[in-house]
Amino acid sequence: MTTARSSEPLHRVQAACLCCTIAAIVGAAFAPFAQAQSVPLRDKLHANAVSSFQQGRFPEAYGRFIALADAGHPPAADMALFMAQNSTAVFGKDWDVTQEQLTAWAALTGRTAPVLKARIYPRAEVPVKHASR
Repeated sequence: MTTARSSEPLHRVQAACLCCTIAAIVGAAFAPFAQAQSVPLRDKLHANAVSSFQQGRFPEAYGRFIALADAGHPPAADMALFMAQNSTAVFGKDWDVTQEQLTAWAALTGRTAPVLKARIYPRAEVPVKHASR
């Protein structure tokens, strides 16, 4: 028969083992969240922009890329340049961009800055209503 005093160390060891096990389980469960916190915010925002692009949400993706590019993110600047230069041919949209943005984005990517060209849009024929007599 064991006395309370002799079994006390055994309970402490079991309790310590139980605490370590719980800590390991909780740590493993929250490890993805801890890793997500170590990723810089700009990389998360870039991943969101890439996701928008991959899902075909091009206006959303362009907006996200230009925000990052304007903040000095080279991979986003590369995509923003691509989308701006191929706006109507690839995306069927004429993205807003300034020459200053094109120059800054090109500097971030180490490329020569493209020159912003004025676009002339065809005039839409609007039917004229004649007043009744």
